[in-house]
Amino acid sequence: MATPLNVQARDADEEPAWRNAPGVDAVGTADRVYGPAKADFSLIVWLDPECPYCKLFGNMPEHIVDAGNGRLNLAVRLYPLPFHGANAMIASATALCVADQAGAAGYYRFLDAYLVMTVSNGKGLPGAGAVPSLARAAGAMDSTALALCSRDNATAQRLSVEMKGAERAGLGGTPAIAIRNNRTGETIFADGALPEADIKAAVNAMASRAGG
Repeated sequence: MATPLNVQARDADEEPAWRNAPGVDAVGTADRVYGPAKADFSLIVWLDPECPYCKLFGNMPEHIVDAGNGRLNLAVRLYPLPFHGANAMIASATALCVADQAGAAGYYRFLDAYLVMTVSNGKGLPGAGAVPSLARAAGAMDSTALALCSRDNATAQRLSVEMKGAERAGLGGTPAIAIRNNRTGETIFADGALPEADIKAAVNAMASRAGG
């Protein structure tokens, strides 16, 4: 019987349980990349837009990349948890469709703003029409195309592929984090909303193991 997926917190005094994760897909053309297109290391984060711990995690992964002196990039992948219902699916599909119109920058603008504004736990954004308005503010100016895209079976299939990749990686809930050395292929994985310092320390340790 499969272990139920859940939302992940971590006690402040608990050591992060990094594990080897060869099943994590390398950052590729299907990802929305924040930071340099090519980097020595990739930070890969799975989130559910309606996950309360993802809301707390916020845009901290972007801050890590910003402080990484060009050696690190970021790919945020989507895993809407089933028990967060339609709002998680709508937000995830909309994020993909915003990226189609406004690129990776628009994708991160939308997700960052959504995480700030959502009530979370499947309750979504307050106010009718809030999701399309947020998408427009993120750069998706063609509202008709956005609506069609968000309901398109092809978008649902893209999201399904992303979710299956998370399951191959061993995701047990959201948020989840992987760090990949793009020179050696070493990849480590941890569940939960880890502190920024723990993620930076893991990147530095990986670089040291590779002699970099």
